[in-house]
Amino acid sequence: MKSFNRFGPSSSETYARLEACRLFDGPVKAFWAQFARTCGELSDAAAVRVMVKVEGVWRTAAGWPESREFPFGVQTAGFVEAADRAAREGAFLLPAVADGAPGLLMLALTTGDTADRSLLVVAVNPGHAEDLELAASVLRLATDTPLLYQRQRQLERVRLDVAHYAQALEVLAATNVQTRFLSVIMALVNELAARHGCVRVSLGWRVGPIIRLKAVSGTDRFERRMEVAQRLEAVMEEAAEQDEEIAWPAWPESDAVRRDHEIYATGERLAGLLSVPVRINGDPVGVLVLERALDAKPFAEADALALRVVADQVARRLDDLYRNDRWFGARWAAATREWLAGFLGPKQTWIKATAIVCAVLLAFSVLVPLPYRVNANFIVRAEALLHLPAPFEGYLGTVNVRPGDLVRAGDLLLTLDQSDLLVERAAALAERQRFMSEAERFEADQKLADLSAARAALAQAQARVELVEYRIARSEMRAPFDGVVVDGDLRERIGAPVRPGDVLMKVSRLEGLYVEMRVPERDIDLIADSKTAEIAFAARPEDTFAVDIERIEPAAQVEREGNVFVVRGALAGERAEWLRPGMSGIAKVESESRTLAWIATHRLVDFLRLKLWW
Repeated sequence: MKSFNRFGPSSSETYARLEACRLFDGPVKAFWAQFARTCGELSDAAAVRVMVKVEGVWRTAAGWPESREFPFGVQTAGFVEAADRAAREGAFLLPAVADGAPGLLMLALTTGDTADRSLLVVAVNPGHAEDLELAASVLRLATDTPLLYQRQRQLERVRLDVAHYAQALEVLAATNVQTRFLSVIMALVNELAARHGCVRVSLGWRVGPIIRLKAVSGTDRFERRMEVAQRLEAVMEEAAEQDEEIAWPAWPESDAVRRDHEIYATGERLAGLLSVPVRINGDPVGVLVLERALDAKPFAEADALALRVVADQVARRLDDLYRNDRWFGARWAAATREWLAGFLGPKQTWIKATAIVCAVLLAFSVLVPLPYRVNANFIVRAEALLHLPAPFEGYLGTVNVRPGDLVRAGDLLLTLDQSDLLVERAAALAERQRFMSEAERFEADQKLADLSAARAALAQAQARVELVEYRIARSEMRAPFDGVVVDGDLRERIGAPVRPGDVLMKVSRLEGLYVEMRVPERDIDLIADSKTAEIAFAARPEDTFAVDIERIEPAAQVEREGNVFVVRGALAGERAEWLRPGMSGIAKVESESRTLAWIATHRLVDFLRLKLWW
């Protein structure tokens, strides 16, 4: 049997290797290769394979060592069955069938994708059961490494998105200072040239059916008849016709035509060339072209993504300025000035009457308080709710009740199949009788040693009989008190297997029902002094019932929609016969009187106060 030291690394070295693998930031294929190697070194394995189930077939994603064949056939029926079992149960161990032969260890990997099934398959030599258990204890530390790698990739994508949007906002801030089309596009190309390390950034705009060069960074004037300008317009036309980002040198997965890009980049001796369309409603109306010198790095796909965000953000304003060459704020100001001049004149009586009515309604909404109630979801709960678990492993026999049935203390709810237990009891009784006979015979022959052994076996057989009889008695599950069955419709599961601890039924008392209201955290201060509430059940929305508030739980509970405070209340009056635990609906908790203006705007006001305070 291996000792822990046989695996090589100490605890600190183990964690160091795992940490290096978890911080890996390369491509997926390289990650799986490093992960397989790390697991192989940690467990001193003979061979390691990372298997991924794709379209129902287990395929090898990575292996270590690459030059060594795996000692088990990964496409055999037995291997596939073992892999499916390991994916379901989390682990599978197959000890060696002979000395010197390797054992097989399979561990399910956590990737964060419920549809993705991945396994770590390790061949351990020697492959005794103890060796496999020891290897499993070490490798379980690494099963969540793929999940961490996936989350790091997601965080990196989020970080890039945030950086791209931040850059877009900064570019917008720099261009919004200008109010004329030419001033804005000059500010745009100069800003992009500085941010992306470009020797030149150009912008072309669609004039009729073709793209015309409109701005070049670093210069206010250029001659459109120059050969370089014409070749640059050809580059823009090539990107606009294909309506996609085109880079030179080309990216591995891009199949765009880049003939004009190559001609221009070669002639200008550039290290990188990137064209990004500027779109309005999905149609390209302009093209941004970025150039980098020979001593710079070529453009990557991340650069194109960042520029796409910038282009989408500036496109609408550039289009408006190009059409009107006037800032939209000035046009809005002029339109407002004309409207006010007409409103204050001697005409438009209906508009003035509408304004007066609106002023009266506004004054009413601001000055007249009205009753206000806080909405909250509620559920009816019971003071006593008993779970009835399966006492031992077996099969369902009979089921006498279903959810909603009223039961009394001692009523038979369900039974487990006793056939196996009866057979087992018969065998145990026979075994007890046999040992009893042997004890009597040994006592008669005065064989004291054998008599002592027979009596010990007799006691063991008696204990087994008592255990079986105990299970037979426990196979009948009865109601512990008067109440109602709230969960456990097992009629369609008769004959199905059950495991110890499986909750088969839930029985609740009908006495002591109370209402549990869940008030959002943002409204808890509005009901701090409230004493009453009204509820309406989803099953009976036409009726409302009064509730007396007993207490508010001091600690909030975290839910998917946000934090909530639990408010407990008792139903006023007599309990309705149809009321059952688990029923739910909407509660309205009484609060202070508020004006219509406050009711309509307090959510927005609270949001702004929370976001804009300093």
